[in-house]
Formats: sequence, C-alpha cells, structure tokens
Amino acid sequence: MPEHNSKADYLGNWQFLTEISPTLKIASDEKEIIALYESGESLIGLQGGDLYESLGGRGVGQKDREKRTVGLKLDLGQLVVGQSRHLFASYCKVSNPLRPWYTIWVINSPIIGHRRISPKSHPADGLLDIVEFSLTFRESLKAYKRSMSGDHLPHPHIKTSKKRTHTINPRGKRKVVIDGRKVAYSKELSISVIPHAIAVVLL
Repeated sequence: MPEHNSKADYLGNWQFLTEISPTLKIASDEKEIIALYESGESLIGLQGGDLYESLGGRGVGQKDREKRTVGLKLDLGQLVVGQSRHLFASYCKVSNPLRPWYTIWVINSPIIGHRRISPKSHPADGLLDIVEFSLTFRESLKAYKRSMSGDHLPHPHIKTSKKRTHTINPRGKRKVVIDGRKVAYSKELSISVIPHAIAVVLL
C-alpha cells in the first residue's frame, strides 16, 4: 500500500470522543509517555513535553473530568540497536560526536525543544519523518537559528523523507539519543513506527 494512502487512513481516525476517568494516568513528558505505554496504559493524560506543545497544549490545568473530551491517537517510534530495543515518543537523533552538524533526526513531533525541526511532521500519520543534515559548521549555526520557526527548510543540504521503517548504517560509531536520553554509540540501527500506539487527552 502506498505511504500516502496509509497516511490518509491514519489521519482519518486519530481523533475520538472519550470520558476522562478519575484514575487516568498522567504524563508530563515523552519519557513518561513511554513508561505508561510499557506498563499497559492505552489512554493517558498529557500535560507537558514536545508532543504536548506540538498538539496545541496550553497548560491551562486539568479539565472537568465529568465531561467528554477529545482523545488523540499517537504513534510511537521503536529503535533497535544490536540486541537492545528502545521506544521513543518524540525523536531519535543520530550524530557524529566530533562533527555534530552532521546529524540524522527520526522525528514523530514537529516541535522538539521549542524548535520546529520537522514542521510538516505529524505524530499520528503512521510515518516517521527523517531529516538528514549534511551542513558545514557555519551553515549549521544558521539552520539552528532558523529552526525556531521552521524556516531552515527547504535546504539543499537537508534531506527530508517519510518512512515506516528506516535503517542507518553510518561510517564509524554515532551517538544515539532518544527523547533527550543517550542510549548508545552505534554503527548500525533500525527504526520503525508503531502507528496509533497510545491515546492521549491534553490537560
């Protein structure tokens, strides 16, 4: 099935009406989203982090739990490094420690650290956005400043694509960071999306 058809199908049903249970578990960042997903939760409250900002969260406090509200189904990413498996909610970053301006981002959230690294990314389309930076040091500084608004794209030395799965085989070891946490220095890794893995309500 073509990727654009899959995207349309996922985006067609990513929103739904739901009741907010008094026992609803709450996540305030991406690490807590993953922890709750791994503990078996299917619907959680979200009140902070990159995805919260990307989805329009305003930090206005908890909603009236007697009322129905909109739930959002979100994708998660899965990273395999050797025999280890890691999940991420917002992003996976693969970089050269000696030349950090050569970086590959695998993105599920258009906003990362208040910057629009991948402004066209959508956390519920069943795809991950791959953004590959091959810049000079000076170009990377300009791109970093312009990423606040997303104006660093398009750029002839920044390659973008959307994929369900992606394998990275860089020359030499690379630093691997997911959702702000370093997980490995690796030569080879594979990444895949888990479509609509968990649902959230914004609090």
